Amino acid sequence: MFKSWKFWLGLTLLLALIWLVERSYGWSAVVQSWQSIAPQQVAIAMLLMLLSYLLRALRFYDFFWQQCRGQFIRLTRITVLHNFFNNMLPMRSGETAFPLLMKQHFDVPYRHSGPALLWLRLLDLYALLVLAALSLHTQLDVGNSVKLLLAAALLTAPLLVLPLQNALNRFLLAHPSKLANRGAELMHALPKSPWSFARALFWTLINWALKLAVYAWLLAQFLNLPYSQSWMGATTGELSSVLPIHGVAGAGTYEAGVLAGLLPWGIDHAKALAAAVNLHLFVLGSTLLLTALITLLTQRLKMPATANNNG
Repeated sequence: MFKSWKFWLGLTLLLALIWLVERSYGWSAVVQSWQSIAPQQVAIAMLLMLLSYLLRALRFYDFFWQQCRGQFIRLTRITVLHNFFNNMLPMRSGETAFPLLMKQHFDVPYRHSGPALLWLRLLDLYALLVLAALSLHTQLDVGNSVKLLLAAALLTAPLLVLPLQNALNRFLLAHPSKLANRGAELMHALPKSPWSFARALFWTLINWALKLAVYAWLLAQFLNLPYSQSWMGATTGELSSVLPIHGVAGAGTYEAGVLAGLLPWGIDHAKALAAAVNLHLFVLGSTLLLTALITLLTQRLKMPATANNNG
């Protein structure tokens, strides 16, 4: 780990964030701002985050139904651990936890789980862009006709993905070669029917809508913003977590993402940074708390299903 440039870059971003927050706003003031939110409201936000964890697990369960049938709780444990490592490790290195765990618990080959995870990440990116457009359209200084064209492009994009994907798969199968066979094998786990594709898109949109609703509400509490503006800040913050570059526990890059969505509204830089840090603290706090809770409740499932069956 100490030989990895990813670790040192992530650590640099973390230290730079700590220094910048203290210099521009003060860590004591950041922590004190939580006093404006009632504990009951924070508890409700945590419960909604728990629901989003279950929705995320349900998306994976639906996607890997053939491999994980009847093992929803076990798959929930895997998705929670994957989310934990992905949030805490720098430069998306935590993504490797999912293929490793799927191989260990369900014997899903890396050549299937890896491309499937990438496909779902692209679906995450699409969902965030769609949800960002709900607030961003008021900021675009273009005519209504251009906005309608952009909206039409976003809405019709999923309709093109599946036909193109299936056409590529048919082409690879019709022209066998070592490279073509490998490409077809990598596409094996991807949705092939409109119904499975639509379900994956539905679970993705509903999960992200719930998460962004909670995060936007928190930002609105810290900054006293209209909901559309805090929604934009929450969305760009999450966009930073989907992109390939982020620091240790997302430190620095997550705050930069939130600021990218807040500053165009003319919000004070120091207050926006403090709110971004507080939102990030909630994200990390909920990750730690819910991961600990779910992994403890599913402790008996820490061994692979095959090992449990044999023992």
